[in-house]
Amino acid sequence: MNSIGVMLEEARQSWRGLLRRPGYLVLAVATLALGVATVTIAFSLLHQALLKPLPFPNPDRLVTLGIIVEQNQNIAAPRYYPQLKAMRSVESAGIMMGWTTNTNIAFGDQAEVVTALRADRGFVETLGLPPAVGRNFNSEEDRPNGPEAVILGHEFWRTRFGADASVVGRSLQIEGRAVQVVGVLPEAFRWPDRFDLIQSLQPDPVSRDLSTNQIVVARLKPDATVAGAAAETRVVLSAMLQDSGGATERQQEYLRKNPPSALPLSTSVFSRRSGDTLWLFLGAAACVLVIAAINLASLMLLRALARSHDGAVRSALGAPLWRLGLPALAEGALVGLVGALTGLGLAWVGLRLLGGLVPSEWLRGEAVSLDGASLAFALAAGLATAVVAATLGILRSRHIDLARELSGGGRGGLSRQSGRLGRVLVVAQIAVAVVLLLGAALFMRSLQELESVPMGFQSRAVTTFTLAPVKERYVVANDAIEQTRRILERLRAFPGVENVGASTNLPTGSQLNYSMVLPDQRTITGQYRLISPGFLETFSIPVIAGRGFDDRDDAGSELVCLVSAGFARAYLDGEPMGKTVTLPMDEGPNISMRVIGVVGDMRQFGPGEPMPPTLYAPLAQIPPPIWALLREFGPLSYGVRLRATTQGMNERELRGAIQEVAPLQPISNLQPMETIVATTTSEQRLNLLLVGLFAGLALLLASVGLYAVMAVAVASRRHEFGVCAALGAPQSRILRDVLREAGWQIGLGMAIGLALAMAFSRLVQSFLFGVSVADPLAIVAVLAVLALAGFVASLVPALRAARVDPIQALRSE
Repeated sequence: MNSIGVMLEEARQSWRGLLRRPGYLVLAVATLALGVATVTIAFSLLHQALLKPLPFPNPDRLVTLGIIVEQNQNIAAPRYYPQLKAMRSVESAGIMMGWTTNTNIAFGDQAEVVTALRADRGFVETLGLPPAVGRNFNSEEDRPNGPEAVILGHEFWRTRFGADASVVGRSLQIEGRAVQVVGVLPEAFRWPDRFDLIQSLQPDPVSRDLSTNQIVVARLKPDATVAGAAAETRVVLSAMLQDSGGATERQQEYLRKNPPSALPLSTSVFSRRSGDTLWLFLGAAACVLVIAAINLASLMLLRALARSHDGAVRSALGAPLWRLGLPALAEGALVGLVGALTGLGLAWVGLRLLGGLVPSEWLRGEAVSLDGASLAFALAAGLATAVVAATLGILRSRHIDLARELSGGGRGGLSRQSGRLGRVLVVAQIAVAVVLLLGAALFMRSLQELESVPMGFQSRAVTTFTLAPVKERYVVANDAIEQTRRILERLRAFPGVENVGASTNLPTGSQLNYSMVLPDQRTITGQYRLISPGFLETFSIPVIAGRGFDDRDDAGSELVCLVSAGFARAYLDGEPMGKTVTLPMDEGPNISMRVIGVVGDMRQFGPGEPMPPTLYAPLAQIPPPIWALLREFGPLSYGVRLRATTQGMNERELRGAIQEVAPLQPISNLQPMETIVATTTSEQRLNLLLVGLFAGLALLLASVGLYAVMAVAVASRRHEFGVCAALGAPQSRILRDVLREAGWQIGLGMAIGLALAMAFSRLVQSFLFGVSVADPLAIVAVLAVLALAGFVASLVPALRAARVDPIQALRSE
């Protein structure tokens, strides 16, 4: 028989023997499947977010151009666009707003709020995916003050219009105006921030506006590089500043602090929010796979013990080493294949359960799923792990004493060298488990610290929603103020309502920055809020000094403002009352306001961020230029505080009440304020969930691995324990000796694991809040859990050793 035939026959015999003892197969497959499932889940998330090519032609040539504002993100201003678009390295370019907005639309007598992205024709053209139906914006629709047009998102077109192609050419009521639908995006189009439609931005080619609120997307020429485009961007924008009519000194300083550059689109838009976290998940999952591989090697050693006598006979008859190892390798291949397929099934279930927890912007707006790359990765990981584990089992079984096996009829057991290797693998499992468990404990401690931080307001029993006044009906500020007054009055009449208020921003979850001139003529940029009377009371924001706003603070009265305690300390020497803060206006006179009160600080950006200095102005005194800005981009946010005995607001009744005082005015984002607050720690919760799950699997696998190695060691030393018992050694001594040996392995593994955790502390510290990697409480908790798990895992083999019948043990020899 040739070599291939021999190998196939050996594999067939090994698989038959394996199937006759399904218990080992089930245990080995389950061990490997857990490791494969965890690493496949992490890889699928990473691949979908970072590694998978963007769904655009030649995605490596797509970049964003502008100034760097934070790591892996750049932004641009309207004035930058013509210069960037004309760069030699650029083939085409488009501009879009840096955020999506809520937009009011109407179908007949039904009104709703959709999410819109504003972009020019170059945006769709540069990305290179032609519309599924219709066309892109034309030159007339792209020029300032040209006819408005809209391109529908594919999912919005499918769900709202039943994928009816005839919708192209028809008009939608958008913000009270008839706007023509000119096209539908293709199904393959993806963007991190979900939107329902694209509105024509109509950029002004001669704009002098240096407000950096846009993103310029460019496609480089085939012979251009990202580094070359970055250098050209620096030259072009620096030259722009030399224009005599260019930026002010403050704007030039801003540009110096935020250097111009070019970044790959995949980095600056698609992956900048998730990269570090997903690599952390993959590292944690890889640790679980390592532990599973070590466990599998221990299980395969048990199989090697079962056929040790057969191997000794074959070796004595002259069988070569490769043929002695074939049964183990064949079994490893079968375990690897079945384990990988089972792991894929578990990964599919896990991804379904995780689907709603992973932010959609991490995953390019797609549903989390297994794709071809994930399938290939899982199969490769499963087969490679099983083959490596089988190889380790073969190497360990080589240390079996053949003469003893032949004379003992298969009862020889393992040599000292093999037992030592088993102990080393146990130590390695414990060390890796310590790293994962400590990570999970630190994330739990970090979340506890975050949730214990006072936010500066009360979110309980508060329901919120947003409302953007329909632009065509509410043109000037007074129109919107009157609408807000009517809505607040109607909401106060609701049964169970204690307080209501409206603002340009809720206490957390959004922001509005604005330049302010202090009494000493310093110019700063701070948080700016316009609020109605009752807003502070609705969210239980304390007035520390002076008074809050009331109905006296209307458009015809003195312009006044409130400042936060942090604002008073940082900018007004702690004595703000009566001082004047000015808002500079690009058009018209500046707005000067007298400080009449001080309110408590709030954590606008979440519990892990500082409390920003904030200025509050009466909504009824909104300056027309600021209203024009808010009318274009920012909806008003409402808060309704219910009495303790009230169960909650009925959504249908709430929408109906608003329709009574503001017909065809839709609302959106109706949700409890507690939900919004919870989103400020959602990333930490996801970190804890995944790393905690991986750590739990690591603890389970490490405990099973310790049990398996101790069981093998006890079985190998059965004769020794029988001799000790025959010589009068009490069971308690044998029990103590076995537990001491297990404790030594556990202790050494924990020490190595702690050293590894400290060595990699810098990689984890950036994910933590209020705790360090050396947090004593977390370390003590991890060591206690591992010690308890190790004791339970080694107790059964220790009791088995203590109860060895000396007569049976000596007779077996």
